[in-house]
Amino acid sequence: MAPNKTVLPHGSRRAGLLLAVLLGVAGCSSAPTPPPRLSPPLPDAPLDLTQFTTKPCDLMTHDQLVTFFVSSPGTTATAGGKTACTWIPRDTKALSYVASVDTTSGGLEALYHHRAAVPGFAPVSVHHYPGIHRDNGDGHCTVETGVAEDTLLTVTVTATDPKLDAYSDPCYEADRFAGSMIAYQANRAP
Repeated sequence: MAPNKTVLPHGSRRAGLLLAVLLGVAGCSSAPTPPPRLSPPLPDAPLDLTQFTTKPCDLMTHDQLVTFFVSSPGTTATAGGKTACTWIPRDTKALSYVASVDTTSGGLEALYHHRAAVPGFAPVSVHHYPGIHRDNGDGHCTVETGVAEDTLLTVTVTATDPKLDAYSDPCYEADRFAGSMIAYQANRAP
């Protein structure tokens, strides 16, 4: 006696074959490749500055601020959903340093993707971290430094007195101020 054979109806065989083909194709396909990175890579030690998004005045110590001739604590203000700290040196009212931490805009990579719309976009390195200068001109410069994949440290220097060194080279001063913050925070990291 011959063993019992189960014969599937013709439509069921097609469905089984179609399922096998789909599973085979699904097993061979891979996830789409991400677009190439536009911004420079970050150092191996990203900085977690999230605690400073609401307390940017804590980014620097009193001793660091004194090197910039700032002796009084900074003042905070919120604009556009971001909290920034402003410091003014004791020897002049014609110079200010403003800093904030941004964890919501997409980091440095987002800036690179929208670089055509960023006035004065110029790549820079601040204490080994990649960043950009923007809005630079006589007496004014903003440096945005990528300190983690989704985090930017933003420092703006504004000098209104043409006799100040910061007036003729505000980006140097912005980089120096941001670099001091980054160095301090990098040394605090566990």
